[in-house]
Amino acid sequence: MRWKTFIIMSLLLTGYQSVNGQEINFGQYGSAYEINVILGTGDLEFNHQSGGPVISGSGQSSYTYTVDLAEAYAVEIKGIRYLDALVEIDGPDYLFLNGNEACSESTCRIPFTLQAAYSNVGEAQNSPAQAEIISLSGNYANVRFPVLQRQHEPPGLPPPPPTEAFNQSLVEETAVLYLYGTIEVGDVDVGDYFSQITITVTYE
Repeated sequence: MRWKTFIIMSLLLTGYQSVNGQEINFGQYGSAYEINVILGTGDLEFNHQSGGPVISGSGQSSYTYTVDLAEAYAVEIKGIRYLDALVEIDGPDYLFLNGNEACSESTCRIPFTLQAAYSNVGEAQNSPAQAEIISLSGNYANVRFPVLQRQHEPPGLPPPPPTEAFNQSLVEETAVLYLYGTIEVGDVDVGDYFSQITITVTYE
């Protein structure tokens, strides 16, 4: 059986546009209020547990590598605390050699299972330990949650329409979206494997 060694560089993550701190104005209140998506630094990376490269071979048919919730990639969602965020997550089924999505062979792509969670208990308390798991189907999810957790209460009234005196920062809060997952590495060609996760955030 043929074995090859390769390195996973990263799983590229973008927001609605691939800019850190990208400002997104959409949804029912989008024309009046801002919702900001702030990407973390770096990428969602799969590395060997010892910190070295991911390697296939050594007499096994495949390896499973996991980034768990405690080590997840964090995306901040900053918006009006009274409102709900609608978050669409669309992940790939595979990581591709050099990002080439045209690849259809098992030797140039790696199966990827995406997982996600969110924490909305307040900027100072948000953490993976406080996170709610998001159910994904085929690496896709469309989930709604309040920017700031409510205690079994319906959504509050939206803030008053912006005026020259309106200061959104006074009614803002930050939720955190966590992305993590698993790859199944078999006999693949040497190289860097990566793909893109798309996140779209609007007010609901």
